[in-house]
Amino acid sequence: MSSELHPDLTLVQSKALRLLFTKLRDKNTSQIDFVRYSKRLMHLLVEDTLVRLPTVEIEKQTPTGLFQGLESTTIPSQTCVVSIMRSGDALLESFREVEPAFKVGKILIQRDEASADKTAQFFYEKVPPGIHKMNVILCDPMVATAGSAVAALDLLCQVKHVDPSQITFATIICATEGLGVLARKYPGVKIVTAAIDEGLNDEKFILPGLGDFGDRFYGT
Repeated sequence: MSSELHPDLTLVQSKALRLLFTKLRDKNTSQIDFVRYSKRLMHLLVEDTLVRLPTVEIEKQTPTGLFQGLESTTIPSQTCVVSIMRSGDALLESFREVEPAFKVGKILIQRDEASADKTAQFFYEKVPPGIHKMNVILCDPMVATAGSAVAALDLLCQVKHVDPSQITFATIICATEGLGVLARKYPGVKIVTAAIDEGLNDEKFILPGLGDFGDRFYGT
């Protein structure tokens, strides 16, 4: 759907997500519970992301009548889920639990915490050959400044020659600042998120956010 924040933005909303976010955002939630509630939320996000890939309307015969449904036209082996490590790995695994045949790619990009604007630094990438012919799902739970996301998209689009229209970016929380950057840099990329938060603090963390997702998920 079109939005003033980004031309192809889907905000997934439900009462279930609100309940799960209440647990995830609570600073007193234990690491074990954070993992549990994260996985529940990510499974909801995964299904809403996958339905943004190509589908066709189809009629199916039930035991008692006809049903007008949807069917995916995406070939799992021609779909690559790419994580921005390490936080993105958690979301990647949720996609592979739904469809183990998805290909996997990894990109290691980290913020330079010593720099004032937390500049993204590229360290490593490994993606399947022929990724430019695939549907690509990029995973990163948190989008603050969008520095890491843009660096990953630069690699995929400019180096690996993936067309932006083939990319769906799945994320749990986006800051409006990061969405604005993505709208300017990559308006053709589809974005699916479960929450949009309104600001960043002086350290470029999302407000109200949930803290450092990777630290809380992996207990570091």
